[in-house]
Amino acid sequence: MNFTSNDNGSATLLTMLMAAVIITVGLGFNWLVKEHLKASEGLKNKAEAILKARSAFDTILYLVLNGQVLQREIVPAAGSEISELKRLPLDGERVLLFDDIYVQAQDSNGMLSLVNLNTAAMERMIKKVGGMDSASGIIESYLDWIDTDNLTRVNGAEDFYYKGQGLPYVPRNYAIQYKDEIQWIKGMDKELYGKIEPYLTILPSTAFNPNTASDEVLMAYLYINEDFLKVLKEYMSKMPVRSDMELFALTGRRIVSDMEGVNFAPSPFIDITVSVGKPRNIYTIKAGLDTRQNMRSPYGVLYWREE
Repeated sequence: MNFTSNDNGSATLLTMLMAAVIITVGLGFNWLVKEHLKASEGLKNKAEAILKARSAFDTILYLVLNGQVLQREIVPAAGSEISELKRLPLDGERVLLFDDIYVQAQDSNGMLSLVNLNTAAMERMIKKVGGMDSASGIIESYLDWIDTDNLTRVNGAEDFYYKGQGLPYVPRNYAIQYKDEIQWIKGMDKELYGKIEPYLTILPSTAFNPNTASDEVLMAYLYINEDFLKVLKEYMSKMPVRSDMELFALTGRRIVSDMEGVNFAPSPFIDITVSVGKPRNIYTIKAGLDTRQNMRSPYGVLYWREE
C-alpha cells in the first residue's frame, strides 16, 4: 500500500492533536491534584486552629478564674506555669498568648451594655460615631424591640411598623440574643451598626469602670470633650482611677451610684476573643464569660461563637 504526502500530513496532525489532548488532560489533572492538596492543607490548618483556639480558651479560663482581678487587668496566680502571660488586660487589648494565638478580654463595665442600657450614653455614642443629629428614635425603637408589650413609644416602632415596611420580622419583645440583631431595628442600618458595634456588649454591666473603657465610651458615658479625655488618659496611663473624687478632679464628672465601691472595678462578665493564625487569622472563638460561682458551676458561658 502506498502512502501519499497528504496521508503523512494527516497522520502528523492526528499525532499532534492526540499529543495536545494528552498534555491538556495531564495539565488539568495536575491542576486538580494541586487544588485537592491545597484544600487538604487548608482543612488540616483549620482543624489545627480549632484545637488551638479551644485549648487556648481553656487556658484563659484557668487564668481568669484563678488570677487576681485588678482595676484594669487580671494577673495570673503566683506560680502558675500554664502560660508565660504576665497580665491579661481587660480593655480589649490584643495580646499574644502563644506562638500564633492571640487573646482579647473586655470587661463589660467598660462597654455600653445592651442588657441594662445607659440610654443617654448610647444616644451620645450614636451621635458621635454616626454623625446623627438625633438618635432618640433609635433608642426608643430599641426599647420597643425588647419590651414585652406592643405599645409604641413616640419615636419607636412595634409590629405595625415592621409589617408595614414589608419586613420579614417583628420585634423580639424580649432581650436580644446577639449584637447583630440591633441592626434590624428602625433607624439602624448596617453602616451605623458597624461603627458602634465595637463599643457594645450583650453581657450585663454592674457599674462603670473608666479604666477598661475605650476613648469613645469614656466620652459618651462621662459626657466629656477631647480636652478632658486627654487629661483622664494621661492620668490613667500612670495609675487607674479608683474613686469618684479622682474622676471629678480630672473631668468634673461623677458616676452616681447608691453602692460604694461598685464603680471603677471590673464586672464578673467578660467578653473573650481567641484568634489563631499569623499573619492571617484562621479561626476565632468569641464567648461571654460569667466568672461568678454558684452551687452547680464555677463559671458560666453566656454566649459562644466560632468563626
